[in-house]
Amino acid sequence: MSWFEAVPVGLVSVAWLLVPGLLVTYAAGLRGLAAWATAPIVTVAGAAALAVVAQKIGVAWSVWLVAVVFVVLAVLTGAVSFLLRRRAPAREGDPRSVTLAAILGLVPAGILGALTLARGFGEPDSLSQTYDAVFHYNAVAWIVDSRDASSLTLGALGTPGMPNTFYPGAWHDLVSLVVLSGGSAVPVATNLFAAAVALLIWPLSCVFLARQIFGRSPAALAVTGVVAIGFSAYPWGLLSFGVLWPNLLGMSLAPAALAVVLSLCGLAKDDMLGRGRALLLVPVVVVALALGHPNVLFSIVVLSIFPVGTALIRRTHRLHGERRTWRGIAEIAVAVAVFLLGWWWAATTPLFATVRTMPWAPFTTPGDAIGEVFRNATNGYDSLWVLSALVLIGVVRSLWTSGMRWLVGGQVLSAVLYVLTAGVNTPATYKFTGYWYNDAHRLAAMVPITAVPLAVAAILVLAQLIRRALPKLPPVLITSGLGVVLLAVTGGLYVRSHVSVLAGHYTEAAAKPGSRLLDSRERAFFARIQQEIPAGARVAGNPWNGSVLLWALEDRPVLVPHFPLNTTPDQKYLSAHLVDAATDPAVCGAADRLGVRYLVVTDSLFWPDSSAVHEFPGLADPGGRPGFRLVDSDGPLKLYRLTACA
Repeated sequence: MSWFEAVPVGLVSVAWLLVPGLLVTYAAGLRGLAAWATAPIVTVAGAAALAVVAQKIGVAWSVWLVAVVFVVLAVLTGAVSFLLRRRAPAREGDPRSVTLAAILGLVPAGILGALTLARGFGEPDSLSQTYDAVFHYNAVAWIVDSRDASSLTLGALGTPGMPNTFYPGAWHDLVSLVVLSGGSAVPVATNLFAAAVALLIWPLSCVFLARQIFGRSPAALAVTGVVAIGFSAYPWGLLSFGVLWPNLLGMSLAPAALAVVLSLCGLAKDDMLGRGRALLLVPVVVVALALGHPNVLFSIVVLSIFPVGTALIRRTHRLHGERRTWRGIAEIAVAVAVFLLGWWWAATTPLFATVRTMPWAPFTTPGDAIGEVFRNATNGYDSLWVLSALVLIGVVRSLWTSGMRWLVGGQVLSAVLYVLTAGVNTPATYKFTGYWYNDAHRLAAMVPITAVPLAVAAILVLAQLIRRALPKLPPVLITSGLGVVLLAVTGGLYVRSHVSVLAGHYTEAAAKPGSRLLDSRERAFFARIQQEIPAGARVAGNPWNGSVLLWALEDRPVLVPHFPLNTTPDQKYLSAHLVDAATDPAVCGAADRLGVRYLVVTDSLFWPDSSAVHEFPGLADPGGRPGFRLVDSDGPLKLYRLTACA
């Protein structure tokens, strides 16, 4: 498939991210940038919550279900908004010049981002050659086959005999809608949906946050979209490492969520939301982030500390002037107590124990980790010297600007959390970093949320200096010119560096035995044998040899749908004894319960040095053993029919 042929899939992805939410936000009275930037939050929250409800009441997941429910939701929202219109009139959008500046700023971001993705991915149907990609691919396949998209059941991937477990399913729910809308393959839908999130939703979200910080400033909005795609840690890092697609989706909503917090705290300049609508959006934000990925919800809590603190201090100062000082102090004390109790609960509850104690060894020293944050070179990425200099200028500017100091506080908190994971990461630090799996990549992705507006603040400072020297030049023209200079001196905002971040887990990984899940020969073999395996028949295979992707690629369910963290007794028994099917009656009992009828073997292994790849002796090539019939082969690639259990 060419990238041109994949454009319709990309458009469908954009439509699913924006249109359902737009119906609701416009019905609620939002307009312009506020309506468009909060629409993905509403879409994610509504779709993921609907999936849970649909599973509970026995309604199949489908395109029509989601479309009808969002239309009904928009009608109800519009009716309530109409009744309350006198108290909460529709929010007017910005002047056309401000909106146009924001739109024009998104265009180069999309072009540069698309170029980066195309070079990093290679082809639209390329595979992410990573550990977590297997679960995410097969989760989409499970939803498409079962029409069960609930986050409450997704963790089991429909494995017979395995209890349902929670996994945040918003990403998989929406990608499944892309697949169901046009029949695109799971990898293509995944790649194009990821592109829509990274190149549209994230910059749009950042532009909205910038609008709440800088007000109706065409100059600020014109450069924010481009700056947003310049940092390696996000979006490029989460498009590569893991791969952490659910985090990618959740983090793309984070700046818009933070913009809602600014409205609540009274820190938004020329507020586009208003405190009332922001308050109504809070539960929607919580649901969207919790079902997108709870990591992001914790990130927003951390980044909200300084805005909330600023609002409380301002309120206390006002109450002091009204001779109600003790009330202000009491409110601060209550807020601190609530935060500490919440932190204590999160740090001790068994609910997060597995996540909180995930061990990651530190890979650098604390001093070097601090340097990485200053250079925006987290996790070994290239140093982004120009952007880093802009961020530092923005820090200085924000410290001297009322209402913007919280940005510096948020940047420092993100940096500290990253340093703890990258340079320390001991059980003593888990109480601070455990909510992100103690993972440096997830925490590094927080840094650009505040770094983007800090860099924009720096560009505005430079534009002001130029305008003083050249007062006749329009501010937008000056800022746009600075944006062009920024692109020129950074090679298109570090396109080569970002391409290398992606290629390491796509095109380059696919060319290295041991670091790839599948190569082109194996994919061609899987496409061929799909016609030889009846629909619904489950296929056994060592998941580490790539056969685990038969489900996502060819719609044939597999014995072990992910690199095993938890397996059922039947899965374990077949993994150890399937080749003994002709002589061990227990094998056929387990195979019948799971529906296993075929075995696939290959000669390559993902992560061959890992001890886990050798835990499947029963799924080795049976060769001439009785109980198996060779159906198809291509050298070492073989498909067997399990005849012993006929």
